[in-house]
Amino acid sequence: MKNAKSIFFSLVLMVLVSCNSKMTQLESPLAIVIKLISAESLANFEEAKKYIDIEKVYSSNIDTLSAEQAWKNKTLFFYNIGKDKKFSNNFKYYNYIIKEEQNRENAEVVFESIHPEDSINKIIYTLNQHNKAWEVVKIEYIKK
Repeated sequence: MKNAKSIFFSLVLMVLVSCNSKMTQLESPLAIVIKLISAESLANFEEAKKYIDIEKVYSSNIDTLSAEQAWKNKTLFFYNIGKDKKFSNNFKYYNYIIKEEQNRENAEVVFESIHPEDSINKIIYTLNQHNKAWEVVKIEYIKK
């Protein structure tokens, strides 16, 4: 009887382990955008690079700077402003209606301001699936 129970529990354990390895979940585009915003707000460039294609997002930079240097300058500017008591570099998600749309290998995450007086009405993150992970390839700021 003990032997039968041991075999049964061994089989159940093998099935659970087998199912668990097949259930690898691709993180949602929204999760990737949140991780990018978080990493940038801490000026953690190595972490942020996991979630963004810097060349695609910042290559249209008019300056003579490289795309990576333009991105770092912008990120550091907001990071340093966040140290001032008058400003904050914390993203207030509760001030936005957040929408996510996926279409196979493309996605958009839209943050739409709930305050009509805000100068930026929407922030649109465009993502592509690359190597089984989502990656930000474009960021648009829609003004009124």
